[in-house]
Amino acid sequence: MSVIRNLAFGVWACLFGALTLSLARADPPKDCQGSDLTQVEGLAAAEAARADDLINGDGLMWRIDKPGLQPSYLFGTIHSTDDSALEVARRAAQLIGGAKVVATELGGPIDLVERANITAATLTKALDHDHDTFKVIAPADREGIETFIKGLGYPAEFAHHLKPWFLAVLTALPRCEAEREAQNLPEVDQFLAQTAKDVGVKVVGLETPDEQLAVIAALRPEIAATLLTLAVRNQSMNDDLYATMLRLYRESRPAEILPIADALGEISEGERAAQDEFMRDLLQGRNATMAERAAPLLASGGAFIAVGALHLAGKTGLVERFRADGYTVTKEW
Repeated sequence: MSVIRNLAFGVWACLFGALTLSLARADPPKDCQGSDLTQVEGLAAAEAARADDLINGDGLMWRIDKPGLQPSYLFGTIHSTDDSALEVARRAAQLIGGAKVVATELGGPIDLVERANITAATLTKALDHDHDTFKVIAPADREGIETFIKGLGYPAEFAHHLKPWFLAVLTALPRCEAEREAQNLPEVDQFLAQTAKDVGVKVVGLETPDEQLAVIAALRPEIAATLLTLAVRNQSMNDDLYATMLRLYRESRPAEILPIADALGEISEGERAAQDEFMRDLLQGRNATMAERAAPLLASGGAFIAVGALHLAGKTGLVERFRADGYTVTKEW
């Protein structure tokens, strides 16, 4: 779940700090820690099973060409405040000055007022005043989830009226990154949007916050409950996956996190199926929307498009979609 959240879902990077103010600290932010999982046993078999998802999975920066047009660029982001991720973004940002337009998932840069509006809209959608939302969670898992949610600053009774999809995403983020976001540190997408604004390049969004929230809110409660339980039960695994994801991002091979997560033998087939269903719902429809809205920008040439890195890879990813539209798409790095 943390994999999907950080590589494919920008709205949560905009609102998480506002939702977890109890985690904010005056101390300098600490880097996240976790074990490297890139040598996990069974990875080769998992890669073979994920072959379709790994198409164009190596590469963050892609050049988009068509005769007669100024080149455009497609960059895969990670919704993270990590310093090493921002270093990658700074490298990518060198191309922004020559662009006609920058397109991110949500546009931006998003100021504090808009963040507050996103937070309010999210909580309105997430609250269920009339029902105990924990009823879809197995009784044996409820106490652990309550404890975890209280650690984020939410009273247990309040948590019982938050819909499972909201809790699932809220608990997927490693605590270290939650603390960094609570301090309003810059994350990759907003850094790119701010860079464009600073040099006078127009910034547009390929989606709206409401559209992104609608995707996650449509998650079946049973699937959300499974993802929530998994995130709370394997909190150290979240840290390890996050650390591994950052390494892969620095190495320009972000999609490799998918078979790595598959190769971990600590989740059941039902839990794995829940993760796969969520990833399909999150990526495929949104990829089509992003490609459609990017089309006029590419047709004018000189676009710099920056979206979550998992949107680039796979048979239905943006690289293949742009190629199908007649563009030559070439990996730069």
